[in-house]
Amino acid sequence: MKLELDEELRRQFNNKHKAIAHFATVDAGRGYAPEIRPMTLLEDGWRFYIATSVSSRKAKEIERHPKAAFLVYFHDGKNAGYLRVTGRLQAVTDAVARAKVVKTADYPLECRWKGGAADPALYFTRIIPERAEYLKPGEDEATDITAELPQ
Repeated sequence: MKLELDEELRRQFNNKHKAIAHFATVDAGRGYAPEIRPMTLLEDGWRFYIATSVSSRKAKEIERHPKAAFLVYFHDGKNAGYLRVTGRLQAVTDAVARAKVVKTADYPLECRWKGGAADPALYFTRIIPERAEYLKPGEDEATDITAELPQ
């Protein structure tokens, strides 16, 4: 990612490596009904992750249909913007890789999963961008930044 874009986006995140995102999936078991909910989005090197329980409805939706989208909304007082990413989902099963992301994002994983990154009840997935756009607060048109994000 270009340094200017990296710095600009980092200024928008309330924490450098995590944000509250609106996370959207579909429920393939209910005719591909859309589902959206707020989630903590973890970021490491502009790679995006979410953590949930293996028994959650989200995890089941992801397993049946491994595509999702998220939107992080930015507000700078009088103007609004967003980062929106759609893509495919890939489970992250390696405890060392999970722990690295959790540490970078300073996410208190142990408050929900006592076994930390190695907890078998933890479902950890990466959102691999297929399309990404950024609307800078105060601007009228979003910019496609898909090529800027790692695959």
